[in-house]
Amino acid sequence: MAYIKNILIIAVLGLFSNQLAAQITTGRIVFERKTNLEKRFGDNPRMKQMITEENKYRIENFELLFNDTMSVFRPIPSDEAEEGFLKFLTQQNTVYQNLNTREKFISMDLWGNPTYIKDTMDNRQWKITESKRNLGGHMCRKTLWEMNDSTRIYAWFASDIVPSVGPEGFQGLPGAILGLATEDGSIIYFAKEVQVMEVPLETLLYDDNKKDVYTEDELKEILKEKMGKWVKPEDLEAMFSWL
Repeated sequence: MAYIKNILIIAVLGLFSNQLAAQITTGRIVFERKTNLEKRFGDNPRMKQMITEENKYRIENFELLFNDTMSVFRPIPSDEAEEGFLKFLTQQNTVYQNLNTREKFISMDLWGNPTYIKDTMDNRQWKITESKRNLGGHMCRKTLWEMNDSTRIYAWFASDIVPSVGPEGFQGLPGAILGLATEDGSIIYFAKEVQVMEVPLETLLYDDNKKDVYTEDELKEILKEKMGKWVKPEDLEAMFSWL
């Protein structure tokens, strides 16, 4: 009996060790973002004249570097030449997040000009579903967040990647977000690659000596005042909803 008991204990410990080994706490996730400019700006008469069947999709790549307490999400520079004004129709934000202090620091891309935000991380109310899909080689569960009365954001998280991190300023789920999409498919982030690796601490730290650093509300009010004639209120709100 003692022999059988010891065998069972060893089996249980082995299973527990395998589960621990499968848990990822530090690494790099490469995302592809696909923006359908026609869907994103289709109701804007001025933009309609510029967006064609050939240029309506914009594909960009980003990387998310993380450990168990911090992350940075940032664009991967493209080797391809940028195409005039259309390059300003999508944002290239860099977002630092500290899961312990619940603090975020953002270099926000405003039409090619970096503007800095320091604020607390958002608390989004996610609804977790039973739907699953494989992304980047990891089984993910589907969730949704109601941004407002007319817009839903879907996210897919992998519980075996432990830190609660994700693209842009998204987080707050029991695992890393490997997929993110608007309900109409106008903006889609999907993980292309997940690497288990040690991330140097200095990569996850932001420069705290930037001048003119705002909270989200402060910057939003400044933009409303300066850009209110050209930017619709709902488009401005949508920009900040991703941070």
